[in-house]
Amino acid sequence: MLLKSGAKSGILETNTESYQSVAKKTRALSPSPTIGSANQSLSPYPFLNKFIPCNGFTNHYGTSYTNPLLTNATLDRHYSLLTLSILTKLFIKGCDCEGSTLRYLCIKSRPSIARCNVCNKQISITAKTPLDNYKLKLSYFSYILQDSILQYPKVITSTEISRKLNLPYKTAYYLKKRIQIICSLLNDSLREKLYNELETFSEKNPLRLPKQGDLRPLLQGIPVATCDSVVLYSSSLRANKHRSRRFKTGSSSIYLSNNLGGEQKGVLVHTVGVNHGMTFYKSIPLNNQSYLLKDLNSKIPSYIPLFTDEGYSFIWDRPNHRMVNHSKKSNDHRYNLSRERWITKEGVTSNGAEARNNTLKQAFRSYHYISPKWSQLYLDEISFLGNLRYSEGLKELLFEGGSVGESDNGCFTNR
Repeated sequence: MLLKSGAKSGILETNTESYQSVAKKTRALSPSPTIGSANQSLSPYPFLNKFIPCNGFTNHYGTSYTNPLLTNATLDRHYSLLTLSILTKLFIKGCDCEGSTLRYLCIKSRPSIARCNVCNKQISITAKTPLDNYKLKLSYFSYILQDSILQYPKVITSTEISRKLNLPYKTAYYLKKRIQIICSLLNDSLREKLYNELETFSEKNPLRLPKQGDLRPLLQGIPVATCDSVVLYSSSLRANKHRSRRFKTGSSSIYLSNNLGGEQKGVLVHTVGVNHGMTFYKSIPLNNQSYLLKDLNSKIPSYIPLFTDEGYSFIWDRPNHRMVNHSKKSNDHRYNLSRERWITKEGVTSNGAEARNNTLKQAFRSYHYISPKWSQLYLDEISFLGNLRYSEGLKELLFEGGSVGESDNGCFTNR
């Protein structure tokens, strides 16, 4: 036994010696590794790469992205002219001279200044607009605005803007705020136009829905309004489960308890829209009659058919208002809830507003959280992006900006 064990140990010792000798030979033949050799070809300072500014953004896949407006002069000029044309049309910029037109990009160091072709007067295009005191490239505004329109229902966050344009986060945040103000102003104009059209339609086509019977044949070709409310960003996690109802009413998931000050943390949204048409959102503090009815009357005329759930039982002055019971029980003992809790036999349903609420909640996941103070700006932005497809003239303006031609002296004019 001793001989066998000794033999085995000798074999192991000789094997380990041979392995060590082979390892030494391979180390001698292989080139000695140098610290940071993989990054020497990229930068002379491999450990300071994140402190050295670069022209592009590298994502976690290793692919780099460069701002196209910095590398393509033609693209930058196109979006700069588009921004100037949009501001000129929306905020009525011009000279008092008869038959005058504005010439853009005549002053190289001041792209926001236009000149009159008659008196050569200088006119600031960005003054008294949401782009007042705007210091970035003019092309950034229309570039991000178009990108927001094309990505709907997905929203563009400030972080995404900073990565696309290689800007600091704070700069991208204020650029998004300017875009939101433009969207809010345009959305208000769309709301007024829709209200006027609905009012004119109800006057020319008076309608009185019957109390019973199928309503679907009567509603062919007639706009039907729906409304509902939804809560965004509940306060349960932010309040450590200390949440309570406001004045013993309303929603309990958006307010802190009185022990923590009773501050509003969540966002309560009232959705009002027309089926297969525009939709508008309103941030409200409480889900009661005064707030809901005031918002509803400002967007939908009284004689337009309105479908809601039973949370709007306080409405009494709308003859074409019908409700659906989402908690209706089934008459069949085999089932708990009825199939008519979503759409009744008469065709009454609020699924149009429910679908828009679903779109809103999915889109706002990208923000993680929004303060109630700024919630209306974000709601107006996504509302405008969704309503833009129903306004061909405004859509053409934001994508084309009117026809812009080049003059003899290198300036650009509106035709």
